[in-house]
Amino acid sequence: MNLDFSETQQLLQETVSGFLETEAPYDRTRKLEAEQGWDAELWQRVCEQGFLGLAFDESLGGGGGNLLELGLLVEEFARRAVMVPILEVAVAGRALQADPALAGDWVPRVLEGDVVPVPAILESADDFKKITLEVGPGGLLSGAKYFVDYGQHATHHLVAAVEGEDSAFFLVETGAAGVECEPLLSVGRTPVAVVRYSGVPAQRVAAVGQVSGTVVLARALAALQCVGSMQTSLDMTVAYANTREQFGQPIGRFQAVRHHCANMASRVVSARLLALEALSALDRGEDAGIRAAAAKAAASRSAPEVLMLGHQVHGGNGVIEENDLYFFTLRGKERSLAWGTVEECLAVMAEDIPREVEWL
Repeated sequence: MNLDFSETQQLLQETVSGFLETEAPYDRTRKLEAEQGWDAELWQRVCEQGFLGLAFDESLGGGGGNLLELGLLVEEFARRAVMVPILEVAVAGRALQADPALAGDWVPRVLEGDVVPVPAILESADDFKKITLEVGPGGLLSGAKYFVDYGQHATHHLVAAVEGEDSAFFLVETGAAGVECEPLLSVGRTPVAVVRYSGVPAQRVAAVGQVSGTVVLARALAALQCVGSMQTSLDMTVAYANTREQFGQPIGRFQAVRHHCANMASRVVSARLLALEALSALDRGEDAGIRAAAAKAAASRSAPEVLMLGHQVHGGNGVIEENDLYFFTLRGKERSLAWGTVEECLAVMAEDIPREVEWL
């Protein structure tokens, strides 16, 4: 089995990495964090470059790529800690693409950056399977959604709600009367909000089962966001260990420091492999819920350990925010909780374990 990326995939990584290094300086991200904003200017440039269209049909203006390449894109964005909703818009756009009646009108607008839809699924129960919001007579939606990433900056929300006996996504315009976004302070300092809907017009988007499919895809992509933070922390830690001297030599020559870096690297590689396996399974049309849960559980468990090892090697230099390391420590922790914690994902995996049969 060849686990290396293809030449095209390697070129994609290099192109996106170079683009973000030029277009997204850390100082601008610091300013956006302080303002609790998002990088709307960068997002428009991302859409102009066509990066977002990788996993969308060519007939809709996309690049005809696959989810694995979308995963590589999401990881590269995480490695730069940019303030744009790449995961959220990608999964929302895929849900819109699944509805033939809406795809032709909405997906091209998403890819051009004219609209910025994000999913709104979690409720007060904090369980992706417990959807209680109902669409009432006249297609009006009322209720609240919690922890909506970039919810206060999106143009539309894909709200998971119940109509009759079925759960589905419903498209809601955030500028409509009756939509109230309450910004929250997050660990990673990225935009997130509680959103309340009061009799808001809602348009049904996707068929039954699309909500659960969106959670699976987002879970696999969020695992790669953890990987992106871990990878950059590892890169910065190795570079620091090779330049910081103690007792007349770089600290990277000490065995204990080398062990830390080796442990970090093994965690990063294994978490990335599990996430890419899940995306590959989705590309093949398989039910990848268990794979995505395994990938997210592994990434969510590894992220805090890898990031703290990076801080141990950096020592006091890693504590100050003038050092860019903090971006990835905070984002990695936040992404380890998003779309399923370790415990939540392990619970999903446990549901698939065959129960013991009593033969006698």
